Amino acid sequence: MSAHKFSVLLACIVWGGTAIAQDSASTTLLDTSIVADNLEDTYTRCLTAAQQDPEEGMEMALRWKRLTGGEPAEHCQAIALLGLGDVEEAAKRLEKLADQPTAMAPVRAGLYAQAAQAWMESTAYDRALVALNKSASLKPEDAGLFLDRALIHAALQDYWSAVDDLNRVIDREPRAIDALILRGSAYRQLEVTDLAKDDIDRALAAQPYNIDALLERSLLARDSGDKTGARLAWIKILELEPNSAVADVVRRHIEEMDLVPDP
Repeated sequence: MSAHKFSVLLACIVWGGTAIAQDSASTTLLDTSIVADNLEDTYTRCLTAAQQDPEEGMEMALRWKRLTGGEPAEHCQAIALLGLGDVEEAAKRLEKLADQPTAMAPVRAGLYAQAAQAWMESTAYDRALVALNKSASLKPEDAGLFLDRALIHAALQDYWSAVDDLNRVIDREPRAIDALILRGSAYRQLEVTDLAKDDIDRALAAQPYNIDALLERSLLARDSGDKTGARLAWIKILELEPNSAVADVVRRHIEEMDLVPDP
């Protein structure tokens, strides 16, 4: 298969490909047949199988590889490995595909970004950062890549670098709620309280019931000694999502705060 044809196929699927798989997710029976003269259809169905039923997807990818499926079959196998929980091997395979210089830059950027997500899932944050740096260098106009990289910087506790990336996102999209919340969180960690509060207030002005923003507001209030403000935010979270994982975190915060006597 020519490098150009592979690039065209991947450009239709990588990064934007989640939508293709999700649209097909309503089907109850997986079609894992391999049609030699319809490469694009086979590719889409293989990725759908890899996401819906990783074992079936893996089997299809391996059969396809034996029939000279080439890079698309390798990509499908990597996605199946993700579903099977072998995230490190998936990340290595995705990086190997991304390293191919014949693919178009947006395609390679998408593959590096997928590899970075896999490395993050395995908590290999340093390797995730390397992959995402390569992705961002190939597709510098994609604000989502800088949001993802900010998450990695935050995981590495490099909060100023996270802020730098989030500034780029927010400069392009001033109402990017996720970026505002994450920057507010980074500023809180850096003890730049005024800027943290400003970002969280902006996020809540746009989405008053955003759970992540409410949690950040509660932590800012707690850190400043405002127990009443923290409790009000926590109660709102419990009202909105009483059975969520964040609700469990909130309950622990309330218990911890109640154990600390007022000065």
